[in-house]
Amino acid sequence: MKKENCIEKFELNWPGKKQAIKEISTKIKSILHICPDKSVKLNKTKNIFIEGDNLDAIKLLQTDYKGKIKLIYIDPPYNIGNNFIYTDNFKNKRNNENPVSGSNPAEVFDLNNHNSGTVHANWLSMMFPRLYLASSLLKDDGIILISIDHRENATLRLIMDNIYGEKNYIGEFVWLNRTTPNDAKKNFATDHEYILIYAKNAKLVNFKGVKKDLSRYKNKDQDPNGPWVTDNPSAASGTEAYRFPIINPFSKEIYYPPPGRFWAFAPKRVEEWIKSGKMVFPKGKGVKFTLKKYLHELRSSKKPLSSVIKKILTTKGTRELKNLFNSGSPFKYPKPVELIQFLIEQYTENDDFVMDFFAGSGTTAHAVMKSNLETDQNKNFIIVQIPERILENNPSNIKGYRFITDITKKRIDLAIDKLEKGLNIKSKTQLGYDYFKIK
Repeated sequence: MKKENCIEKFELNWPGKKQAIKEISTKIKSILHICPDKSVKLNKTKNIFIEGDNLDAIKLLQTDYKGKIKLIYIDPPYNIGNNFIYTDNFKNKRNNENPVSGSNPAEVFDLNNHNSGTVHANWLSMMFPRLYLASSLLKDDGIILISIDHRENATLRLIMDNIYGEKNYIGEFVWLNRTTPNDAKKNFATDHEYILIYAKNAKLVNFKGVKKDLSRYKNKDQDPNGPWVTDNPSAASGTEAYRFPIINPFSKEIYYPPPGRFWAFAPKRVEEWIKSGKMVFPKGKGVKFTLKKYLHELRSSKKPLSSVIKKILTTKGTRELKNLFNSGSPFKYPKPVELIQFLIEQYTENDDFVMDFFAGSGTTAHAVMKSNLETDQNKNFIIVQIPERILENNPSNIKGYRFITDITKKRIDLAIDKLEKGLNIKSKTQLGYDYFKIK
């Protein structure tokens, strides 16, 4: 009997994967229809608001925006055990005219059975074709950032490794987004979320970094070399050749590095640095010498980004919406503008495109415009939001908002009104957007 040559391989698999892959190449008959009455300053900016299913939108954008997006940020559903309004052919379509249950317009899900075995599968099938197609919209040096929590963080990594390759995984931010315990019974508080970072080509990625605090650099002794701070002369690693004695030219006291440590410089540097003033010895005994680190010696005024984001809490995003709407926040747990603005400004320049195809409360659009105002630039946003119906008894519906997109649009409009007050005559920043519907 002939032995079959069967090679097993590592791969992510789930029920519905074949259909999810099929969705990628499924043609659509819809088009983007401009809505002049809903646009703000029509044709005056490159900003775009698209109302419709984001899978359709991503497919339609391929024609004009393939390879043109510098940064994609998305805040997708976190899969808390629910079905999604982003239904594709692998599930039964649901009429958007039928409102979903929930007390908040951001709660756009209906209950699902955790024991059905489809919780992760449905989420994967919803996300995979969108993430796959969105990758082709990125520039060669483009990146995508995805907010997620612990429920699907590991699964999302597997999807992204499949699409982008492990070599293009840059890392992930740990966003400390709350300060209060959320599970007093277990005495364990989950006070963070994640923001995954993947690149089209990791070799081309370089963040701007964070400005170093240079306030410690002073020049109290009028050193001609400029401002300085005291530097540690020893290092944790080295060889015995770097445990040489240093003699104080005044007191003749002999110095050695602390036990287990080494001098951070070669012997030949001592005489050179005494002459230049970089190494300063005390006149008396019992006092260590001073090694100066000059401001001009810094290779860069920036330091690398920390993978931990602090001091930007979710509650700040809620307060921002309350202030804009002069009432309770119409969205639950919106991302703070400061958080998205920080991410945008770390990797984009003037004229770059920023995309968000899970627009939600519209934070990304707001962050792009606020960044433009503060940097006097014109970065451009493309956002997509599905018009999910809001329950009639929902407070937001009572205030006149029938669909999620109504709130998204209103938030952006209110942000524009607020930001325009900060514009000056010479400003290059343009505030507005063209509104499209997928029909």
